Amino acid sequence: MGFLNPVLLFAGAAVLVPLALHLFHRNEAHRVSFPALRYLLRTEREHARRIRLRQLLLLMMRVGVTLLLVLVAARPFLRNAGDTHPPTALAIVLDNSLSVGRVVGDERLLDGLKRRALDALDAASPDDRIWVLRAGEPWDVPTPGRPSDARYRVATTEISSAAGNLADVVRRASALVGQAGLPAAEIQVLTDLQATAFPDTGGAPIPVPVLVFHPSDTPPPNRYLGNLVIGGGLPPVAGRRTELTARVGGNTDEAPLRLIIDDRIRGATRVPPGATAAIPFGPFQAGWTSGYVETDPDELGGDDHRWFVQAVREPPVVSLQGASPFFLDQALAVLEDGGRLQRSASQPNVVLAVAGEGAMVARTGSTVVVVPPIDAGLLPALNRRLAAAGIPWRYEKLPGRGEVRVGEYRIPVPLDDVRVSTWYRLVGSGSNGGAEVVARLEDGSPWIVRGRTGAGTYRLVGSALDPDVTNLPLSAFMVPLLEWLISTSEAGAGGRAVEAGRPLSLPTDATAVETPDGSRHPVDPALDFRPTRESGIYRVMRGDSVLDAVAVNPPMRESLLEPAEGAVVVQTFGPGVRIFTDTIAWTAAVFSSRQGDELWRPVLAITLLLLVLESVVAASGATQASPSWKQRTGDAPTPPLSAS
Repeated sequence: MGFLNPVLLFAGAAVLVPLALHLFHRNEAHRVSFPALRYLLRTEREHARRIRLRQLLLLMMRVGVTLLLVLVAARPFLRNAGDTHPPTALAIVLDNSLSVGRVVGDERLLDGLKRRALDALDAASPDDRIWVLRAGEPWDVPTPGRPSDARYRVATTEISSAAGNLADVVRRASALVGQAGLPAAEIQVLTDLQATAFPDTGGAPIPVPVLVFHPSDTPPPNRYLGNLVIGGGLPPVAGRRTELTARVGGNTDEAPLRLIIDDRIRGATRVPPGATAAIPFGPFQAGWTSGYVETDPDELGGDDHRWFVQAVREPPVVSLQGASPFFLDQALAVLEDGGRLQRSASQPNVVLAVAGEGAMVARTGSTVVVVPPIDAGLLPALNRRLAAAGIPWRYEKLPGRGEVRVGEYRIPVPLDDVRVSTWYRLVGSGSNGGAEVVARLEDGSPWIVRGRTGAGTYRLVGSALDPDVTNLPLSAFMVPLLEWLISTSEAGAGGRAVEAGRPLSLPTDATAVETPDGSRHPVDPALDFRPTRESGIYRVMRGDSVLDAVAVNPPMRESLLEPAEGAVVVQTFGPGVRIFTDTIAWTAAVFSSRQGDELWRPVLAITLLLLVLESVVAASGATQASPSWKQRTGDAPTPPLSAS
C-alpha cells in the first residue's frame, strides 16, 4: 500500500483527543460504608459495568473515525494493483546480439523479446521518460523519448552480429535513469541470458530495480565456424596455390565446408566437429581477394559464414647484402625455387642487411631486414649504419650467455621450440617511431622488432641466424620465418579483420565507408567508424577508389549458447534483481512502482458508517441511563455507597 499524501499521516496524532476526553472526564465515586444499602450495590455494579463497556465502545469508534479520516486525507492506494504509476525513468535493455537470432519454432528469439518489451510499454504513460538500449550495438547512443518513440525503436530493432555485454549496458542504463530526476526509476532487461554476456560480474549493485525476462527454452547444440588462416598466415603469391584452413566448433555431426569467392564455389570439403580442415586456395592474380567460407545453416545461422580479405602479392625482389651466412643463403634458395621470391641486386624491394650493410635502402621506400653478425666487434659499425638509415634502434652486447627459449610472439610462425644461446640487446631511442616488438625471449628481451622509418620499413632480428647461436637454422621454422620477414614487411600484405561491434580506424584521406549491404556512409577520417553491426566486407573509400577492405565477423563467444546461472545474474545486478520466464508474471511485474486504485472512497464510506453507529450507541446510552436516586426514593440523590 502507498499514500499520495503521506505527510498527512502525522495527523493521526488527533486520536489523543478522544483518549484525553475519556480519561479526564471519568466520574470518581466516593465510597461510604453503609450496611443498610448493601442490597443496592449489585444493581449499581451491573449498571456501571454496562456504562463502562458502552464508553469503551464509543472510545474505540471515535478513535477509529479519527484514524480513518486521516487515511482519507492521505489518499491510500494499493501498489501493483492497477495500471497507473508515478512518472518513471525507464530503461529497456533489448538484447539484439547475434545469439538472439536463434530460431525457436517459427520465429527468432528476438521477435519474442520485442513482444515482451511492447507488452511492458502498454503500461507506460506520457509522463514517463524511456530509453531503449540495444545490447548488440555498443556504439549506439540512446535518447529519452515518449512511449510511442520507444515502441518504434523496439519494433525497428534487428539482429546485430556483435556480442552483448549486459553488465556494461545495464550500468549505462542505471546512470541514465538515475539522472532523470523522476519519482521512480526502473530497468527492464530482455535477453536470452547467454552466459558470455556476463564477462564482468564485479562492481557495485545496480541502485534501481532491475527486472529480467528470458525465454525458458533449452538452447540446442550449435555449429559454428572458427577463424580462417590462409597460407599459414603468410600472404599468397600471385600465380601460386596455397591453402585455407578453417575450424568447425560445436557439438554436431560432420559438417560440409564451402569456399565462396566471387559468388562461385572455389573449394569444398567435410570436417568433423572440433576439427580443422584445409581447402585449396588459389592461384590468384596479384591484388585483393575476398570471399567467405560457409557451412550448412542451423538454428543460429549468423555464425555459419566466415568472411576474409586477403592480398595476393607478387614475389618480392630480394637482395642479400653483406657476408652471407650459409643457412640464410640456403633458405633464400628454397623460397626462390618455390617461386616465393626473386633474387636481384638491382632495384630490390627487400634487402637482407647482414651486419646492417645496405640498410640505407630503407630511405628509398624499400624494406630492410637486419640480421646481426656473430662477431660482437662489428656492432659499432652496425649501429652507425642503422643511425644513417634513420632506424631508431641499436644493438648492445650482453655480458653473459645462457640458453633461453622464445617466449611471447605475435607472428603466424610457431617459435615455441626455438632456443637462443647468444643474443644482443635491442635498445630503442626516442619514440622508436611507433615500432612494435613482435617476439621476445623468455627473459623479456626484444628478439624481433618491426617499424617504419621515412618511406620504408624495417625488421630487426636480435641474434645471428647461425647454428652456433640458435637452433633456428636447423629447424623446420627457418624458411617460414624468413618468408614472414620479407613478405609481411610489404605494404598491403594482408587484409584487416575485426570483430563485429569493434570500430574501424580510417586512413587520413578516407571519405566514406561502404557497408556489406552496399550503403555508403560519409565519414570523418579523424574518427573511427563504429557501426560495424553486420558481418561481411567493409570497404573504405576515397571518392570511388577503394583504400582498404576489412572483413568483419561475429565474435565466436556469441556462438556459445549456454545460459548464465542465476547466481551470476544476481552477482552482476545485485540481490534485488527479479528474473522472469513467464510472460503473464512479467507483464504484471513491470513498472514496479505501479499505483493501483485509490482507497479513499471505501475508507470514507466506512468512516460514515462508524459515525452513524457511534451516534446510535451514544443515543441508546442516554435513553437507557439508570434512574436517579430521587426517582427511586423521592429524596435528594445520595452518593453511591460501598460495603467496605
